[in-house]
Amino acid sequence: MRKLKLFIAGVLICSGLLASEKEDIKFLDELFLQKKYSMALQESNNFITKYPRSRYIKNIRIRMGQVYYVEGRYQEAINTLNGCLKELKLTQSEMNNIYLYLTKSYVGLKDFETATKAANLINKTTTEGKNDYEEALLALGKGYMDNKDYIRAQRELTSALNLQGRNYEDVVLNLALAAYNNSQYIKTIVYLDEYYRGGKVGTNQELVDYLYGSSYYKTNESTKALNHFTKVKDSKSTSEYKTLSVLTMIEIYLKQGNSREAENILSTLSSEPKLYNTALKSFGDFYIVRGTNDKALEYYNKISNKDTDVIYGIALSQYRLKDYKNSLENFRKLYTTKYKNESIYYQLSIEYLNKNYKWVLGNRNLVTGLNLKKEEEIAINNLIAASAFEEREFKVAEEYYRKNNNISPTKESLYRLIVALSRTKDRGVLNSAIAEFNTKYPGDQEYKKNITIISSDNLLSEGKGDAAINLYKDYLATNRDPDIVSNLIEVMIAQKKYNEVMQYLNMQDASLENTYQKGIATMGMGRYEEADMYFKQITSNQTSADKALYEKANYNVIKNYFLWERYEDSISSGEAYIAGDNIFALEDVVDKVAISYFRLDNPEKAREYFEKLKLVSSLGDYAQFQIGETYYTEKKYKEAIEAYKISAEESKTAEYKEKGLYWQISSLYLLKDSANFEIKSKEFMSSYPNSRLKDNILLMEGELYGISGNNSNSLNTYEKLYTQTKDETLKEKSLMKVIELSQNTKNLQKELEWINKITNDEKKSYYMANHFQREKKIEEAKAEYEKLINTNSYKDYGSLGLGDYYYSNKDYETAKSYYNTILSLENSAYKDKALFGVANIEKETGLLNEAVRNYTKLYLLYPASEFALESKIRSAEVYERLNSFTDAIAQYDELLKTESKNKDYFLEKLIFLNLKIEKKENAKRYYEQLKRENANLSEKYKDFFNGGENI
Repeated sequence: MRKLKLFIAGVLICSGLLASEKEDIKFLDELFLQKKYSMALQESNNFITKYPRSRYIKNIRIRMGQVYYVEGRYQEAINTLNGCLKELKLTQSEMNNIYLYLTKSYVGLKDFETATKAANLINKTTTEGKNDYEEALLALGKGYMDNKDYIRAQRELTSALNLQGRNYEDVVLNLALAAYNNSQYIKTIVYLDEYYRGGKVGTNQELVDYLYGSSYYKTNESTKALNHFTKVKDSKSTSEYKTLSVLTMIEIYLKQGNSREAENILSTLSSEPKLYNTALKSFGDFYIVRGTNDKALEYYNKISNKDTDVIYGIALSQYRLKDYKNSLENFRKLYTTKYKNESIYYQLSIEYLNKNYKWVLGNRNLVTGLNLKKEEEIAINNLIAASAFEEREFKVAEEYYRKNNNISPTKESLYRLIVALSRTKDRGVLNSAIAEFNTKYPGDQEYKKNITIISSDNLLSEGKGDAAINLYKDYLATNRDPDIVSNLIEVMIAQKKYNEVMQYLNMQDASLENTYQKGIATMGMGRYEEADMYFKQITSNQTSADKALYEKANYNVIKNYFLWERYEDSISSGEAYIAGDNIFALEDVVDKVAISYFRLDNPEKAREYFEKLKLVSSLGDYAQFQIGETYYTEKKYKEAIEAYKISAEESKTAEYKEKGLYWQISSLYLLKDSANFEIKSKEFMSSYPNSRLKDNILLMEGELYGISGNNSNSLNTYEKLYTQTKDETLKEKSLMKVIELSQNTKNLQKELEWINKITNDEKKSYYMANHFQREKKIEEAKAEYEKLINTNSYKDYGSLGLGDYYYSNKDYETAKSYYNTILSLENSAYKDKALFGVANIEKETGLLNEAVRNYTKLYLLYPASEFALESKIRSAEVYERLNSFTDAIAQYDELLKTESKNKDYFLEKLIFLNLKIEKKENAKRYYEQLKRENANLSEKYKDFFNGGENI
């Protein structure tokens, strides 16, 4: 799903901008976010008309172009954005953003060439520009993937990956998809691992697990594959990923020899013939892959509807059973199907397997004129080249390997060509091919070793022994390989370089102590994977490392896992360490195992290890307190109280004694155990009269009394806190609580006494206005409101009070002016109330379009407002008055879906309005729902829907 990047977002907080203009911009933002695009575009045009000199007009025009893109109206987006480039004075950042959306729009039209040009116009000298360019490359990569051009997709996405910008995680996931679709499964896993380290995986969990499972399956890591496929299988989804996962699980279980589990899954599919046949084919495919071709045939033959894929499987099974006659017969059946190319390929292959290489070479022209896919042509060329190689016709082998390298110039195709050239003795061509390989794939490790050997052999053939030696040395500078060392020694002996031979014979790895230090350093730098490698080089050489170093390395493996947040590994390694005869930092290992269990939501096991840690005298108080913390986090407050009680009573350190008692009190507060809370609170006040936690206890005490309905004691507690605390913030908070409780107890005189303690005149006036309002002294309250409108802190509250005052007296013009004062402010908690008042006035005075606009504005900008629901209902009612019946129906329908109350009212409205616009079928659907909701109410519509004409 495309996400609209609100161009204007983030630039609204500035001085000198009319509040009404800000409000309209904010309204526009919400319309776009709520996907009310029609109204958004209309409001954008209204904004341009209303504020012709606004500095944000160009931003709105740009955003309109972006909206066209989001709606898939790519040509309109391109026209609008190009208009902005021609007609507006733009900053570099704005131009970058336009080029980004032009790139995306051209991608939407599959005009990749123009899209690339637009992307390249992005200025990449700033961080934001680099991020925009990254997003553009991501769009190109995804576009190429949609177009099934995975190689170009990988090219663009790899370029985006190198930027490591804000879209890094999305780039990585799409690279995984591109690599997977390009059959590069190891790369897929690498990219998925990188994606998992980010924060977005949850939003793509099923896709990620399926890709993991399929990639692991393709790379023969079945256990890992099953783990991921099981997650998809157990999900509530009905997507194709689940179907594919189930089928692949069958294959994996079969591969593991667990035929019973595979058959169990198969038996559950018998009620779904299509899926059952597909599963049978999975059994056949599995057995053919395993070479159990008779079993493959058995399952293929059970399939009731044998399509060309099944016939192909049967033919292939027979081919592998060396039943060439029947195999050829079936392959001939496939000649006019999509398997025509395979049919010819297997004719060649059968002769190749019969070692009739001459026949293959003599009949290689069979492929002439075939409409081969690239992969098929490469496979047949490889077959012919391999036959040529067997016949020692290396020039023919070179010809077909060269064809493949031209068709798909990959690392593998170039390598095979090099191998063929190494046999033709054409040194010049071979040198050119090797030079090309080294230029194109300088970081290659897959073929580097063999290329080095071939290159060195070639140099030796040319009499360049020193060059061959240097080539081997260059390889060994970054790689340790016994075959290369052996080859190098051989060449050196041949060249009589005996001193150097001895040097390499005596070559030793770095010391284990140095390896340990590398581990410590890389762990400190947060390079945990590298550190793990260094430490395990020591722990895997117990006989070589001294006991102290071996023990330290084992400890740091645990510590590294803990810092790496691999808590399960931290636990397993830690428990093994504890079970051994290790001494080094043993108490820290116990602590880390305990915390690891805790972070894996296993507090019971965490407590088990904290109990062990209590045996270490210096850590006993800490461990006991942590036991209390585990119970507290589990919300097992009774158990927490018992654990904290031990800390409070038995700890040797003052810190844990005080904290233990305090958290007992906190637990009692959460249990609403007023009696014991009061006892322990008094104990704390007596034991720790100067504690910084004392005020917190008074706050809890006041709240607890309030919850229990004991407002009198609650009031006394807050009065005590007001008197005793030295913290001005708490003093202010307690005073407000006292006033609030005085209001609740309806002790107006007491409330007035405490209001008079307020030292801030503005705040005092605010509370006085409240006080007079409750006493129904309307004119006295009005006098306070008039004071407040001249303040900064309570201007909005005063304006609301005066607006309500004049509204109740039906002086709508004056009331509206006060409501608009609130709406013009930068911030106010009363904007929703003011907007509701304005909309109501507009409704009362016949300004219906303005009223529906402001009701919509209210529920979009303030969805949590107490007036949001009423605004939705009133906007629907106003749409009716405007004869905008389609809009009214849409609004009532949304209310019906989202609100649990008033359903009868909404349903009656939907029945009436749909009949009004002659949508009888829709009306009947709502009538049927009304029957289910309120049968009695639906009776009045019964005759109409049963054939009557009038409602």
